[in-house]
Amino acid sequence: MELKKIAEEMQPKTMAARDWVFQVIRMAIVRGILPGGMPLRQDEISSALNVSHIPVREAFRQLEAQGLVRIYPNRGAVVTRLTRHELENVMDTRIMLEMGAFKTAIPLMDESDLSYAQELLDAFHAERNPQRYDTLNLQFHLALYAPCNNDVALSMIDQLHANSDRYLRPYYPKEDDSAFKSIEEHQALIDACHSKDAELACAVLRTHLESTKTLLLGSPLLN
Repeated sequence: MELKKIAEEMQPKTMAARDWVFQVIRMAIVRGILPGGMPLRQDEISSALNVSHIPVREAFRQLEAQGLVRIYPNRGAVVTRLTRHELENVMDTRIMLEMGAFKTAIPLMDESDLSYAQELLDAFHAERNPQRYDTLNLQFHLALYAPCNNDVALSMIDQLHANSDRYLRPYYPKEDDSAFKSIEEHQALIDACHSKDAELACAVLRTHLESTKTLLLGSPLLN
């Protein structure tokens, strides 16, 4: 089962079992291993992750709170599948939150923040496994927004990425220009931050997010 591979990737378990199971299942959903509409079987997941049913049930509830899973009476948990309208709303909300967090973060950034963001971008550029793109992309964005020091906004951005990034997956294996265009846009973000040009940096981010929105709304995984 693919969950075992993700579990091995996330070893060692340095968090509560519930949170660890949540992270494993969430990653499987984002990567498309557990696609929209798929029922989630407690027995299978418990066996694959070598945990009891209790942390699996608790993880299901966390995933439902994030909009990734829906729990039905007498039917169990099912991975959600967004409509085009729902995904459009997710992206519009992402743009509002990310623009706000970034604008707040820019004057508070120091060289260590930008160096970390550059390390993540370099890792993305060197990565040859498309399964890692979404993780590195999210880490990059959160690194730029972190100086805003708003944990609520950052948590919401993280949640919205999980709901939207899974619809980018059809573009990754093709190795088309989308990933490399993203690298160029990300580098432009770092360069603008280095120059303290907040207006330019925000303009670059908006263009980048609007481009991502266009890609997502064309995803073949949408209803």
